[in-house]
Amino acid sequence: MVDICSCDVHDKEKLALFIHKRKEWERLLMDRSPHSVYNQVTHMVRNDAVFRTFNEARRLTIKRSSPECGLNGPLMRLLDEVFVESQVMAIRRLTDRNFPDPERAVISLIRLIDDIKKHSNLITREIYICWDGRTSYTEPNKTDDTEPLVHWSTRQRNFDKISSIPEDKRDRADRISRSLMERLEQNLRTCDGLRKYANKFIAHASDPQTNIELSEEEKKITLEKLDECYRAIVRTASFLGNILLYGEDLLSGGLPQPLHLTNLDKPMVNTEDMKNLRMFYNMRSQEVSGWEDNLLAKY
Repeated sequence: MVDICSCDVHDKEKLALFIHKRKEWERLLMDRSPHSVYNQVTHMVRNDAVFRTFNEARRLTIKRSSPECGLNGPLMRLLDEVFVESQVMAIRRLTDRNFPDPERAVISLIRLIDDIKKHSNLITREIYICWDGRTSYTEPNKTDDTEPLVHWSTRQRNFDKISSIPEDKRDRADRISRSLMERLEQNLRTCDGLRKYANKFIAHASDPQTNIELSEEEKKITLEKLDECYRAIVRTASFLGNILLYGEDLLSGGLPQPLHLTNLDKPMVNTEDMKNLRMFYNMRSQEVSGWEDNLLAKY
């Protein structure tokens, strides 16, 4: 708990409101829950790395043209479809607007940006620097323990950037630039094309007559398009976490060790099991065919 009285901030009332909102922003951004922005982003980029590694393996297999290696076409198509749909929807979720109804609240970067913009008056220079009581507003004395000076200098420089106020014009009451949050939102508009694709082809089965508003280019999903969205999302989330909230790094540990390579060099199925697999598929096919029984015959 932050001792408000010990913080070198003149406007204690605004400080109390900021601390309350900051806890909420931290929860949305960095919480350990699966739906926090950081966890959504981490899950998305890790899945992308796994797919691209497997995609590279597929390329190498095709290039080698060895009878000892082969690819199953239906399985490859399923992998591609699942990858595209899951990643496009992940991008859409992270850039969704929040609903006014609390029962339909979502956790997304746009929700976070909108709320920070709404309460931007709480983010003043003195609060940004001193909200947690780790340092005073004035420059700490240089001692053997340089941590207070490092925090003070870093936060002052950060606020210079997000307020667009030069060092020689610093004032306790400085506020973040009005255009800052708009720039962050503009950065995420890179994802608009994939959001439109998600709405038309993944989240909803849209009538083909309504798809004429999408250009042929918008109907194509490429790894390059995904990368553009990943970069916009990672940069925005990192800025909010590292600079604006002066908190944890998003991808400080990098990607996980390549455990997804385990057993990739081995056959997926033993030859002796192929007969059982054919039988399994035929049984499933017959079961599905049975679903076509006349519904009215039961009445």
